[in-house]
Amino acid sequence: MNPRLLLSTIVLLAALPLASAQPEPAASAPAASAAASGPHSRAAHVETMRRTHLVRLQEHLEKPEEELHRTCRFESDIATLPPEGVVALTFEAGPEPGHTEAILAVLARHKVPATFFLIAEKARAHPELVAQARALPGAVIGNHSWSHPNFHDIPVAEQAKEVDTADALLHADLGATPLFRYPYGNASCETNERVHTMGYRIVGWHVDSCDWAFDGPKGLSASEALSCGVLPVYRHDFLGHIVASVRAHRGGVVLMHETHDISVDNLDALITRLEAEGYKFSTPSAPEFQASLR
Repeated sequence: MNPRLLLSTIVLLAALPLASAQPEPAASAPAASAAASGPHSRAAHVETMRRTHLVRLQEHLEKPEEELHRTCRFESDIATLPPEGVVALTFEAGPEPGHTEAILAVLARHKVPATFFLIAEKARAHPELVAQARALPGAVIGNHSWSHPNFHDIPVAEQAKEVDTADALLHADLGATPLFRYPYGNASCETNERVHTMGYRIVGWHVDSCDWAFDGPKGLSASEALSCGVLPVYRHDFLGHIVASVRAHRGGVVLMHETHDISVDNLDALITRLEAEGYKFSTPSAPEFQASLR
C-alpha cells in the first residue's frame, strides 16, 4: 500500500471512534451541565485538539504543500531554525485558576521568563491572575483570541471579532505585547492580514508538547503521536519527548497549555533538565526569535 494512503487510513480509523462516541445533545440540559461542558472545559478542549490535529495530519498527507500554503490553513509549525541553545516557553489557554499560580511559582524560582497567550474572556474573569503573570520578571502576555474557537469553523467576520475584542482588553487595556497565536494553530489568510495590519506578529512553535494527549492515563495513540511529532519511544514519556524535541531543534519555541496538569506538574523538572544541558531561556518577542515569527 502507498505509504501516504496507509497513514491516511490510520488517521481516519483513529478519528472514527471520536465521531461515533459523541453523545446526542439533551433536549433541555440544565444550566450546571452546560457550564460543566462549556467551551473552556478541559474535556471539550481535548476533543477539539484531537480532532484538529487529526484533520491537520490528514490534509498534510492528502494535499500538496503548495495548496496548504496558498490557503494559510496550517502554518503554526515553525520551519525557521531557532537561535541555537535558546528556549522560549509559551503557555496557552489561560489564565487557569490553580494552574497559573503554580506555573508562575516555578518560573519565579528558576528566574525563567515565559509567554502567556491568554484567552481574553478568561482574562476578564480572572484579572488577579493576569496581574500575577504580568508581575513575573520577563513575562510576556499575548493574544489568543477572545473565546478560543477553531478559526477553521467560523467565518472571517467572526475571526475578526475574536481578534479585535481580545485586542481591546489584552493589548489596549492591559498593555500586552502585540503577539498573536491562533487557537489550535489553525490560521486563515484573511486573519493573517488583519493581525499584521494591527501590528501583531504571529507566533507558532518548534516543539509541540502534545500535553493535551499526554494528560490522559494511557499515553498517546499512534495517530496522536504522529500528529504531534512524538517519536514512538516517547509515547508514554512526556518529559522525554519535550527534551528530545528541543535537542533536535537545538532550542526553540515550546508549546504548552496552562490547562493541563501534566505541563504544570513537569515544568520544574523540564526547566531543570534543560538548564543542566546548557539551554538559556527567552521569549518570542526577543530579537533572537524574530526570524521565527510571521
